[in-house]
Amino acid sequence: MSTLKTFLCATAATLTLLSVAGQQANAGQIYQDWNYGIDSFSDGSGGSSYEIKGIATKQVGDQIYVALTGGMPLAGVDDGGTNIGWSDLFLNFSGKDFQTASNDKDLFAVRFVNNNNTSIATGVYTGVDAKSITASHHGYGSLKQYYNSGYDRTDTQGTDFSTQQSVYNYYQPSAVANNPTTSNTPILNAINSGTKVGNISMLSALNLSAAGLDFGYFNALGTQTIGFSFDKNLIANGNYIANIFLDCGNDAVALKGNVKSTPEPTTTAGLFVVGLVFGMTQIRKSRKTALS
Repeated sequence: MSTLKTFLCATAATLTLLSVAGQQANAGQIYQDWNYGIDSFSDGSGGSSYEIKGIATKQVGDQIYVALTGGMPLAGVDDGGTNIGWSDLFLNFSGKDFQTASNDKDLFAVRFVNNNNTSIATGVYTGVDAKSITASHHGYGSLKQYYNSGYDRTDTQGTDFSTQQSVYNYYQPSAVANNPTTSNTPILNAINSGTKVGNISMLSALNLSAAGLDFGYFNALGTQTIGFSFDKNLIANGNYIANIFLDCGNDAVALKGNVKSTPEPTTTAGLFVVGLVFGMTQIRKSRKTALS
């Protein structure tokens, strides 16, 4: 019984190592391996089309999946002759606040739709700095203006950024975050410049459902759900913050996540072998002890 117990303990330790080696990112709210950031359902200025309800990400092998849900269609909506839709998704691995990372051109970004007739094509970009396009889209001139208009809600930019102050702390250096005004809190929501490093693949509702996406679990399913994927090797590994605004700045959502290096099969096999060798060694020791 002692020998069996030793072997079982060694096997359990090995399985624990395998689990740690292969686990996905843990942030936001995890459900069926998707990482969700659920936004307030009542902070979209301008009506249901301008309401973002959530963002979700998932790492599947060498692919990153992203899903967005709310009332905004992929093609956008017309507002007095101006098309307003989704702006660009930013990924910040730098550990810096967004404004500083942008100034340093230390952002990654994904353009998944181009309704604004700009020269920047859809795809994944590195070395990115951001600009504001809210003024040309009938939007807010600053985060402070948005909040002054009465859109300070719980979960103001999702699960991980649930207060006004947490939003300021992420988007601005501390000196500004602690004293935000309408002139020092710009909404930087579009790629200004960067280098395209790869393409994206749009995902259908069927693709997303098959991958386990379920905003309905959080009662957060919008009338529009948009998804896309791209190769994880186009971006960095490690902790990141993802964020996206609408073109007008009328709503936004952000999420903390992590891109992991996919364990090589040899690494997983190596851990398993180490566990087995340890277990067999302990069994031999137990037998020698029993015979002496």
